[in-house]
Amino acid sequence: MDNVNLWIQKHVRIIYSPFRELLTSLHVLHNPVHHLTRLEWAEEIKKEIPNHLWEKIHFFGELSNEWLNFLDLEDYLLFEEKHVEEAIERLRLLSEKQFIAFLLGKRIHAKANEAEQKLLKKPNYYRNQLCDLLYDYHQKYFARALYRMEPWLIKSVHQLKKAIEADPFEAMNFIHPRFKLDQKSIRFYKAETWIFAYEEVETLTIYPSSFIAPHLLVGLEVPAIIVYLHVPFPNQQESKQDTIPVDLLSVLAALGDKTRLQLLKQMSQHPFCTQQLSESIGLAKATISKHLKILEKAELITGERHGHFVFYETNLPKLDQLKVDLNQFFDQPSLGQKEDT
Repeated sequence: MDNVNLWIQKHVRIIYSPFRELLTSLHVLHNPVHHLTRLEWAEEIKKEIPNHLWEKIHFFGELSNEWLNFLDLEDYLLFEEKHVEEAIERLRLLSEKQFIAFLLGKRIHAKANEAEQKLLKKPNYYRNQLCDLLYDYHQKYFARALYRMEPWLIKSVHQLKKAIEADPFEAMNFIHPRFKLDQKSIRFYKAETWIFAYEEVETLTIYPSSFIAPHLLVGLEVPAIIVYLHVPFPNQQESKQDTIPVDLLSVLAALGDKTRLQLLKQMSQHPFCTQQLSESIGLAKATISKHLKILEKAELITGERHGHFVFYETNLPKLDQLKVDLNQFFDQPSLGQKEDT
């Protein structure tokens, strides 16, 4: 245990970054249904944001995996800034290659879709568009929220540092119920289990955020790993913690049928059209079509047309995400208590 405690004291950093907090807020705005304590905030902000600005937020959110690519990758911007504007100016100075990697993440090496092709053709143009968007969003909408949250975020840094000084191992294992340290490794429990030996990791940086709950939000780019610490604060909405996210309920309802489960299993192995599934399952094409519509609406299957036939296959990443969404839903009450006033 002493060796682990020494490793924590040497390799763990706790940093408050207002720019990262801005980015996590944009992630919540892009898809707020799983961030129940921030749902009311997101709904209020969305009412204030004009359509042209919201279209830009949505566009860059789609490019950046709901803004998560900004949070997971190498720290190009040195996120120990004191002000949001500092990071935005650093963003303007990134090379084209760094900016593309910053925005697209690992998809930079994959086949580019239409929006990504636009970015790759004019990276400097889109970099300026993004920076202008971030300035606009911060000055008109986010700065108010940051002013309220900042004291609690800074306080959390000091509290965690003090806890690590007292008992490093216990303090680190309290950060999130699905982030654990043992004698030999660091473990993250998401759709799959990620395990890193201590000697693989040079830095483990913890960023406090009032927006990320109930995610276990992490950047797993060894040797520099990132973990986000949920920071609750007084009057944060806790009453909706038992509310079930709409999209989660839709997926669970779609799965709650024997025939649809059979179809999903069959389509996970190979694409099939309605006619083939009708013969295989032994039900009328009209009945199969109704089941497929439910599965498609829940985004559990995808279809591709070939001539007169549409071939469907199971959306396996969506099933993997279901594990994460269920974990997040059940983790929500255990992510800490409100700060004392």
